[in-house]
Order: sequence, then C-alpha cells, then structure tokens
Amino acid sequence: MNGIESFERLCNAVLEGKASEAQLEQFRQQLHSSAAARKAYADQTQIHALLTWQQGRAAVPASVILSPLEFHSTLNVIPFPPDKVWTLRRGVFGIAVAVVIFLGLAYWLGFGHGQKNLSVVAQKSVSVRKGVSVDILATSGSPYEVGQRVMLSRLDLKTGSLRFRISSGAVVDVEGPVALEFVDPMRLRLLRGSITTDVGTEAKGFVVDTASACVLDLGTRFGVSVGNDGSTDILVLQGEVEVHRAGQPLTPESRLASLFEGEAARMVGREAKIQRLQTLALSGDRLSIRGLTAPASSVVTDVTDNIKKANFYRCYTIVPGGMSQGALASLVHRGHRKLTWLSLPDQLFPAELQGADVIGTFQGEVIRKEVPDINLELARPCAVYVMFDSRATPPEWLRRDFKDTGFRLRSGPWWSDLVATKNLQPDSNGELYIVHSVWRRDVPSAATVTLGTPFVKGQKYPYAMYGIAVKALN
Repeated sequence: MNGIESFERLCNAVLEGKASEAQLEQFRQQLHSSAAARKAYADQTQIHALLTWQQGRAAVPASVILSPLEFHSTLNVIPFPPDKVWTLRRGVFGIAVAVVIFLGLAYWLGFGHGQKNLSVVAQKSVSVRKGVSVDILATSGSPYEVGQRVMLSRLDLKTGSLRFRISSGAVVDVEGPVALEFVDPMRLRLLRGSITTDVGTEAKGFVVDTASACVLDLGTRFGVSVGNDGSTDILVLQGEVEVHRAGQPLTPESRLASLFEGEAARMVGREAKIQRLQTLALSGDRLSIRGLTAPASSVVTDVTDNIKKANFYRCYTIVPGGMSQGALASLVHRGHRKLTWLSLPDQLFPAELQGADVIGTFQGEVIRKEVPDINLELARPCAVYVMFDSRATPPEWLRRDFKDTGFRLRSGPWWSDLVATKNLQPDSNGELYIVHSVWRRDVPSAATVTLGTPFVKGQKYPYAMYGIAVKALN
C-alpha cells in the first residue's frame, strides 16, 4: 500500500468519526506536512459529502476535523416536497462541498498559515476554544474528576495533586503549587513548580521548556522543577534525556548534556553552565520529583560529597518518611530495574526503621575508587542508619561511630553481570539479593554528619555501596 492509499484510509476513518487519538494526530501531521495529502483530503471530503448527503445524513463533524478547536452550531431541518428533493440535493451538495472546503481551509490555516485572518472569520461565525486534550487519571484537591477529558491550554494548581495523560500518550504528575502551559501534545512549558513526566514508548521526543532550559526526552521518566529565581532542576528516574539551552533549536550545538537514570543537573540561568545536582527529593510510590518549591525533608536538609569529575551527574535521592518494605535503595545508572530494601525471607521489616527518611546512594564503578566522604546536613536530633554489605569488612569510621543493631535487610533484585554480584547465589525464584547489616548512630542535635568510604584504603571493593536512612529522635 502506497502513502496516498494509506492516507486515504486514515482520512476515511476521520471522516467516519472512527479515528483514534493516535490516528487523529497522525492525520493532522500528514495534512500539515504534505501537499499530496491535502489534495487527497480534498478529494475524499468531496466524495464523502456526496455519499452522506445522498443518504440524508450530516456531513463531517467539524470538531473532528478541527480538533482541538471546538465548533458549536445548531442544525435546522426543513421538510421539502418530494419533487424538489433532487434539486435540493444538488444545491445542498454544493453547500456541503463549500462547507467542507471551508473547514479544511480552517484546519490548514489553524497551523499558523494565515491564522490571523482565520480568527477574524471565526469570531463572526463560530465559537473557538484552543487547547490540548488530556484525560484525568488521578486527582486530589483539584477541580477535576477522574475519567474526565478536558481541553487545557494552561494549568494553575495552587494546592493538591493531579495526574493526567496527554493525547500524545505522555503521563504527567503535578503537585501544587505549579503553573504550566500546553504548547501542543508533545510540548509543555513549565513556568513554576514541579512536574514528573512518563512518556512511555508513544511520546518519545516529548519536550519540557523552562525559562533556563529545554529538556528533550529520549524515552524515559523524568522530573523537572522551576524555582522562584527561574533556575531549573532536572532528574532522570528512568531512561535518558538531553538538556539544551532555552530558546534555541534542538541541535547538537545547543545540547549541554545527556542525563541518564539516577543523574540530575541544575541550570541557574539561560547562559549559565549546567551543574551537577547532588541531591533531589522524591515523593510518593511513583517517585515524583518534589523539587524547588517543596522542602526536601524536615530531618535531612542536604546530602553532598566532593566528587570532582567532568560530566559526572550522579545524584543522591531523599524520600521523606519512605523507609519500609520495598523502599527505593538506589537509582542505578543505566540499570534495568529498581533496587529496593526488603526484609529477610520469613522476617518482618524492622519496626525501628519504618518511616525513616531513606537516602538513595549510587552504585557502580565510581565506588571501586577513592570515594570521598558523604555529608548529611541534619536539621534536628536523629538516628542515622547505615546499611552495609555484610560480605565486606566494616571500615574504621563505621566501627568507631556506629553500633551494629543486629538487624539485617536485603537489597535487590540485582542482576548477574556486575562485580558486586559475581559470587552471589540466586534464591528460589532465581533472583539475586545482597544482605546488609544495619548500623546506628544517635545524633543529639542539628549537625553535619560525615560518612566515610565503604572500603578499607588500599583494598579492592567488589561489593555494593552502603545505604542510608535517617529518623528523627522523639
């Protein structure tokens, strides 16, 4: 089947009102980009108009052809004597063709070719509303309802949360306060606040613009946050994104960095250099970015190290109150599954750890070298827990400052082609888990606590990086 034949089938589906959202979007794109498609469309609408009017049915719904422009009109039906039907049909057919041509022209002009002139005509004859179609998937404290389909050009949410699917297939989580604009189904402009976007496989190439950066998705789940000063934070939860300078074409020359799973960066201004962001807070089971408009935690205000390495963007994550069975242990660089904290088989998760802030550290080759100290900025008295790979020898700083609680946790599931899992035996389900000892230190006041490297200096370290949890003392 050649391209025109394929388009004619697509056109028929649209004219019959049977086209899916994906087909409608494909129809619009082909009509916009191809003169041959526009000619084929004109031919098909004429044929369709003749057939439908001969059968006494209404012609093509304007809302289908012009979506997301919505047209509202009233149809008056006047009976005619049988001997005048044929004359009427010829006249009506001419009118129908004229109407279809007008609607097709309006659709084409709606892409920006003569849009100013179209708006003048529209004001005189029809009511027009612009926007992008979204389906509401989840809501709390917002004016929308689950299952509702709405047309949005801008969203201002002062409080509450919202999850919606754009017609392109991208799923977006927002939590107030947030303000964003819907440029088109494949592009959002974030004015302030934070959003987390999951583009799946359908919306690859989705773009989020801010005042200081342009984030191009390459098939991923990522978070973007804009502060009151216009700075932009970007965190990749899965997959890969490209970060470009704001206001410039998406070219190799405007690209500042590629970020992968577990990496984060900040753009302070449009002309500033991209910076590694060492810590970002997450919230909820879906691991949405909390961002610049929400405090990271009432217990842990920051996690930093002094790694100095070009193009290094690995990030520590904080999930306030998130420590429990299945809590995030690490966002693994270019990994293919999420590492979690779990109790040992046939044991309960330690009640003492429940509800602690869990800090995700990073794994991989970086911890085989001289990893610098990790600094925890604590806002109040608290207990600091370190989950240490039980196969390794505890370093001197851990034995000096912490006490082994006797609790044991598992991290996993891991995959087999890593240095840290080389000698592990799979469990009954064929999965690999690493057992960790849990060490505790009580800090009596707000302070900076320094955690050292996971290994004894001069020794190789074929083990997992330790995990961290912090819980306020009553």
